[in-house]
Amino acid sequence: MELQTRHGVRDLQDAPLSERIAAWVVTQHQHQAHRSRPRIGILSSGGYLREGGWPVYGGDAPTVHAILEAGGFPYLLPTLPLIEAYDPFHLLTDDHTFEVVFELLWSLVRDLDGLVLTGGGDLYPGLYRQLPHPQTESSDVWRDVWERYIALLAWILCIPTLGICRGMQLMNIVLGGTLYQDLQAEWPKDRPPLLLHRVRGRVSPFSWITHPVLLHPGASLLAEAVRGKGELDRRYLDPVLSMHHQAVETLAPGLILSASSPEGVIEGFEESSIARWWVGVQFHPEWMTHVSWSLGLFTALIGASRAYSAIPREELGPFLDEIQGWLRQRDRAMIHQPAPLPLLLGSRPSEQTSFMPRSSWRSS
Repeated sequence: MELQTRHGVRDLQDAPLSERIAAWVVTQHQHQAHRSRPRIGILSSGGYLREGGWPVYGGDAPTVHAILEAGGFPYLLPTLPLIEAYDPFHLLTDDHTFEVVFELLWSLVRDLDGLVLTGGGDLYPGLYRQLPHPQTESSDVWRDVWERYIALLAWILCIPTLGICRGMQLMNIVLGGTLYQDLQAEWPKDRPPLLLHRVRGRVSPFSWITHPVLLHPGASLLAEAVRGKGELDRRYLDPVLSMHHQAVETLAPGLILSASSPEGVIEGFEESSIARWWVGVQFHPEWMTHVSWSLGLFTALIGASRAYSAIPREELGPFLDEIQGWLRQRDRAMIHQPAPLPLLLGSRPSEQTSFMPRSSWRSS
């Protein structure tokens, strides 16, 4: 297998799995007709209606509307807490449980044409090998672990992916980056003074913070999406909607900074490769689709996903065992880092633990 790169043709016979799949994706784009409305996965977390007495799964409505308006079909993916009283971090070491979870995850992710990782609560710091900061809010660890696997599968399969706020942070940590657990407490003293990025007190849809975002020089997926082709060069986005107290600290290897706030908080990144449309933004474009540049971000995702929809996913079979092994290698790498891995419950469940939804589970 060969891949055309900026430096010529490269033989991929002994290349890493990610590069071989990327090369396969590039060669498959024109083999089938595109879907007119590509299927865009949106993670739907758990919650409650009717004063806590009615458990439900819910998708982020503004994101659903934005995907529909931009030309896609919103495809809600429930975040399933599969095992009662089971520490989800044991998935990192329990091969049998991982195989059961992988089979379900594969069936969910394989047929997606695109993915949006939405906003939400704080990610569990153990995912990026840190102990919780006093200002870190309670995490829904089942959701965190579940979405970690989905994000990794989307990356290895080159599924076009947009991460928003928490979703951007998730994209960064699954590839090896880190987060500020609380900007106010951890922002370096030698940096410019921190702007307000989240309202103080109770968070609601009516209490957003706004600030401008600087687009970094040079061509980028983000810049093309928000500027449009052939328009005058846009250096700043008009004040964006912001609601976060955590942010990217160090970018994961392979990610490129594409936008920041005036004092330097990372507001946008992407992976620049021929096969992947992988963009994260810290702000909330789904609440601003009345603004042309904001809807343009979703339109760009739909365009990339429409092209990806032509790829025959049933032909991924020869890669399946390698993909499962690659995920397992990521788990083992997390376990065997020098720093201790903080688990939640400490003890393993008994062999009689059954697979079932957790009736007491709540999303963050």
